[in-house]
Amino acid sequence: MNNQNIEAYKNGSFYEIFMLRAFRASDNSKPGMHSSAIENLVRVENGDDSWVKYHGSYEKQFAQLQKYMHKALDKYLLMKQLPESSIKILKTFKHEIDRADSSNDLMRIIHNTLELTQEIK
Repeated sequence: MNNQNIEAYKNGSFYEIFMLRAFRASDNSKPGMHSSAIENLVRVENGDDSWVKYHGSYEKQFAQLQKYMHKALDKYLLMKQLPESSIKILKTFKHEIDRADSSNDLMRIIHNTLELTQEIK
């Protein structure tokens, strides 16, 4: 496994935790929950377009991932056990999703959200 594949796998794992925690789900069977959603995007960014014919263009995949992340953040914002300070920060992440230009931008939001919601598992 080369470094790019390892990075895609790690990103996928964090993304899946982000989604599962948001939806309080125990499996990744719903659309957008599986780690492959971001893994495929990272691969395309790194020049591997072998999955494009199955998942659509980079732009299509990126827009779909933004949509999934918006839905997840909406779920996080409804969580009663989060302090108001965390809610305020999560609201800013919704705007950052729209301004994101790459999977790295999205991963930064994912990591920050996971850190803010650490007590919710």
